[in-house]
Amino acid sequence: MLIGNTEGFARLIRSERRSKGISQSQMAEQLGVSRRWMIEFEQGRVPNPGFATILNALALLGLSLNVQKTPKSPMPPYEW
Repeated sequence: MLIGNTEGFARLIRSERRSKGISQSQMAEQLGVSRRWMIEFEQGRVPNPGFATILNALALLGLSLNVQKTPKSPMPPYEW
């Protein structure tokens, strides 16, 4: 799956969390964040969730990150 922004990660994490029957509260507790943060993240309203938090969320869901070069193309817009 190709993900180019935090909203893509949010959709993936929400989908996987739901498919595994994990509540937002359970996921938030495991990540050390509040349930409110989890809700806002899954709605794409956390612009910079932190790379470590994303990696921890992926690991909790049994997912891994694979980085690879892509053909030259315009970079997607990122908000810094």
